[in-house]
Amino acid sequence: MKQLTKKWGKSLGIYLALMIIFPFVMPDEYYRSVGIIIGLQAIVAIGLCLVMGLAGQISLGQAAFWGIGAYTSAVLTTKYGLTPLIGLVASAIVPAVFAFILGRAIAGLQGYYLAMATLAFGYIVQIGIQEWEPVTGGASGMISIPQVPFFGESELSMYYLIWGIVTCVLLFSLNLMHSRIGRAFRAIHKSEVAATSMGIDVRKFKLNAFVVSGMFAGISGGLYAHYMGILDPQPFGMHESIKFLTMVVIGGMTSIWGALIGTLLIGFISEGLVMLSEVVPGLQGDVDTIVFGGILVLIVMFMPEGLVPRIRSLYEKAQAKKAAANAEQRVERKAAI
Repeated sequence: MKQLTKKWGKSLGIYLALMIIFPFVMPDEYYRSVGIIIGLQAIVAIGLCLVMGLAGQISLGQAAFWGIGAYTSAVLTTKYGLTPLIGLVASAIVPAVFAFILGRAIAGLQGYYLAMATLAFGYIVQIGIQEWEPVTGGASGMISIPQVPFFGESELSMYYLIWGIVTCVLLFSLNLMHSRIGRAFRAIHKSEVAATSMGIDVRKFKLNAFVVSGMFAGISGGLYAHYMGILDPQPFGMHESIKFLTMVVIGGMTSIWGALIGTLLIGFISEGLVMLSEVVPGLQGDVDTIVFGGILVLIVMFMPEGLVPRIRSLYEKAQAKKAAANAEQRVERKAAI
């Protein structure tokens, strides 16, 4: 943690300051609710970053784990009368179990085959939610999902609960990335053959990343269910998985900060499109899917490393150029003397 604070101290300070003051700069309840939804999406995106950026796996079913977490907590609290806190614990465990089972089943797949397998899993989960009507309510959804005690009473308290969890997930992921386990993940991402030759159990590490990612998505889903108070299968389909993928890719797959920045950018773009659709006739529908798809294509074509790694690379080059210029000036001064 000490090394993490030394490396990311300024970034963490800026992040915490912005996170704390946002509700006071934007006191309107609508913008606070937008901040809450972006926070929930950030938890999922950071988990996906661990899978894609560190373990080198492509997942198109992240929204499925989100939905499993949401419906797990919703069913336990509305059908069986359990408290939301127990529901939230279950919303972390159940998706992690599904992720473990799926990860074991597709452990030997790579590249497009892995992406197709996770895509199929996403469709299976969404169809299962729609068809299991006695439990999930089917296409009609679920209502009267209880709020989280002490935190669901106002937008402000829920905002700080969500972003407090985002902060914990962020710190855990940053620490993981700079640990021995994180180095093993990066080795796997670069070359599975080389990682195996170094004695790294590639399948084990990939499975661990998949399980942690599913758990993060499930936690976010459970919080989403209790915040919204109602659920239906629509938000947990392919559209949302593409959205999560876009968040990670635009920010930078190998950067935890990139996942957070990408989530903020996509969140604000989504709100901008909603506002634009209110003033431009005929702009409703799947225009956001088209926009996100276009952004994804442009990023892959012109900035495949993502926004945050590109900015970091430019900064490091500028610093190196500045250091070289200073060294040259010192040499010239010594020569003049």
